[in-house]
Amino acid sequence: MQTLLQVAAVQQAESSASRRRGAAIEKRDELAHDEKEVSVHPQPLPRGKKATLVLPIDNQRRHDARRDINKNRRRRYGDTEERGYSAHRGGRYDSDEDRMAPEPPGPRVFSRAIRSTPLPSPFRPPTSIAKYNGETKPELWLADFRLACQLGGARGDNRAIIRQLPLFLSDTARRWLEELPADQIHDWVDLVKVFEGNFKGTYIRPGNSWDLSKCKQKSGETLREYARHFSKQRTELPHIPDHDINLAFVSGTTSRD
Repeated sequence: MQTLLQVAAVQQAESSASRRRGAAIEKRDELAHDEKEVSVHPQPLPRGKKATLVLPIDNQRRHDARRDINKNRRRRYGDTEERGYSAHRGGRYDSDEDRMAPEPPGPRVFSRAIRSTPLPSPFRPPTSIAKYNGETKPELWLADFRLACQLGGARGDNRAIIRQLPLFLSDTARRWLEELPADQIHDWVDLVKVFEGNFKGTYIRPGNSWDLSKCKQKSGETLREYARHFSKQRTELPHIPDHDINLAFVSGTTSRD
């Protein structure tokens, strides 16, 4: 009899403990359900009061870590991150804007607007202009080049003419153009200034009265032959006064007839 009473007491105690555990689990589930309903259906806030976002512990840690990383990145690379640039090894930056707008072809001394200018349609590149090699007067060659491009169809925009320039330069002149600092030429005025500034001291200048006085009659050369080659050299030397021409001819002849 005593044994039965002890067994019954043990079973009653286990049943009471089981009911208490079940009640605790049910209460915990109710609290979780209430919190979920509050997060899904938030109560309206009074006017003028801002809501405060409460993140779980793990999310808060991740948020703080991301904020610290961004802060250190801005401190290291400046404000380039704010403009959409991403830093890579070697200090190189890439951005979505750079990938969407590739660098147009052409010498970097030309502005981006010049290198992006489309050629007129129709357009016939000049065929009668020799490549510039620095031996002719730069402003005269540029004027001829510009006129030839305009006759070929590029009448409205000098930028299209400037874009054609590298194709009409010799190897030496082309190399000089490619090595100039970037973004120096924006229009025709800039081109003339840079072009003349470099080639003004390299082109072959016409002679003067002194050069004409060096034309002498050769031994065995008749007076007629001397007059012919004197006149040829004279045509290559403009702007010489008639007095100097006559003096050079007389002093250059050796004929006594």
